Parts: sequence; C-alpha cells; structure tokens
Amino acid sequence: MKLERVLTKLKFDDSVSGYALVTNDGHPFLSFSLPDEVLPQIKGTLKIHINDLKLMNILTSQGSVILARVDPQWVLVVLFTPELHLGGALSRTQAVVDLLVQVDLPPPPKFAPEPEIEVVIEEPDVVEEPLLADEIEEVLPEEEEESLPSEVEVFHGCVVLRGKRYTEAMTLDSKLNLAMKRTYSNLGVDILLVIDEKMTVYKIAEHLAKPVRQVLEVVTWCVNESITDVECPDEQEPGPKELIELPLFEGKIKKAKKQHRAVLKLCDGTRTLHQIAAILGIHYFAALQSTIPYQGTTLKFIRTDIITRG
Repeated sequence: MKLERVLTKLKFDDSVSGYALVTNDGHPFLSFSLPDEVLPQIKGTLKIHINDLKLMNILTSQGSVILARVDPQWVLVVLFTPELHLGGALSRTQAVVDLLVQVDLPPPPKFAPEPEIEVVIEEPDVVEEPLLADEIEEVLPEEEEESLPSEVEVFHGCVVLRGKRYTEAMTLDSKLNLAMKRTYSNLGVDILLVIDEKMTVYKIAEHLAKPVRQVLEVVTWCVNESITDVECPDEQEPGPKELIELPLFEGKIKKAKKQHRAVLKLCDGTRTLHQIAAILGIHYFAALQSTIPYQGTTLKFIRTDIITRG
C-alpha cells in the first residue's frame, strides 16, 4: 500500500483541517495545510510524552489535534475542525494509523547540525599584505568556475535522485528549506520525501496526485539548487510507454448539471481524471461520476502514450 494513497483519506475528509507525518522531535513531513501556529504545542507535547505516546489529544484554537504513534520513528498529527466530536476524531485517526502500519515508511531524514558562527579576527599585518599577481591568477579562475551554473534539461521521463544538498533542504528552517517552502509551499518537501531514486517525474506526480507540469517545475528548481539529480534518457523514444486517457468535454457547459460543471470545465483533453480530482480536492470516484452521464455524447476520452521509467 502506498503512503500517499493512505494519506488521501485525510486529505479529502471534510472534517480534517490539516495533517502531517512528524518525527519524534516534531519536524513535519508530508504536511498538508497544518497551521504553523500549532507546531509549538505539538513539539512541546512530544517532548514530554514521546516515550509513552500512543494516541493523544491536544486542544488548540484551531481545533482538536490528535497525535498517534505510527512506528518508533514517525507520529501522525491530524487537526480536526472544532465541529467534530473527540470520539470521531480519535476513531478516524486510528483508522488511518491502522493503514499506515502496513506501509513501508522511509526513515526520517538526517538533520545537519546548526552552522556555527565563524568569528573572524582581523590581523592587519596579514590583511594589508598585497597579493602577488601569480596568486591572483590562481584564485580567480577557480571562483569563476564554481559560479557557473550547470544547465540540465528535465522532462517527465527523468528518474529523480537525491543530490548533495538533499539533507540541507530537508532540514527544517534551514535557508534552503525556507526558500523551497516560500516558492513551492509543502509540495517541495512532499516530493523530496517520496524520492526512492527509481521513480520518474511522471511517477512522482502520479503518486502525489499532482499535475506533471507542477512536479516538473519543482524538480527542475531542485536540480538547479543541487537538491536533486536526475538521470534522463538521451531521447524519450527508447523508454517504455504508458497509455493514459484524457477526458475532453465538447458540449455546452450550461446544459450540464450544476454539480458536474466544475469537473467538466477541466475536461479539456490535457488532464487525467486523477489530476482533475486533485485540482478540485475531491475523490476520484466523484470526478468519474460527473463524467459518466456525458460519455459517448458530449464527452470522450483521448488515449495517448506517455513515456515513463521506473
């Protein structure tokens, strides 16, 4: 069973405001809409109760937060709306934990130690001494060579690997981690966490139920920042092909039922039903039900090949 598939039970639950899989010291991963203001309470509770934690409730201004032990390394955190009673919150969380124990969870990332502040003591007799010309020639070419960015073309068939700055990017509140979150919110962390050095960009998008273009943009950014590397075939043709179906609605949207219109508007022949469901935040089955009345008349499925690896 896939981790992302289990967590969609929370993502599409109307009573869930946010959730995260966190480490024993409270570092969140695969987080979805979990407010930053509840993190200090979560970390404080874990610090006190981590050794005997099984299932615990925290009352916050945002609603009830349930902490549930998944395995010795991971804790599931779920924030429920204030309207849901405590018994329902506990039972729903436990149901997801029962599924998570069947998942082969990855080990938590290793955190790099906080960088030490370097104290520079000025020594006038050294600083004021001019460099010789031959010393300048030795330094400048090396600096210029390091500053040149390497251009890597990334496409959906590239296998995503961990880069030399992967750990730094996964370290909470590091400069690189904050830059990634400012640019791509939690999607960047979600992508890095599922990297198994076998999946392609397309497969990662499929596992996270995100548009391929969006995942491709994040991976390209990570490659340029040395967070990830990629292995790309020289040409896309040699890779194995996967057949996908893209719904195309050709009727008049005003003649469709109101509850179906949001799905049908996105059926433009460029997205799969899984992607449409993810965009609208609904179950795949609900998206499928919105298309069934129109299939064979004003809606058709376009079959196309997409090249994948892994």
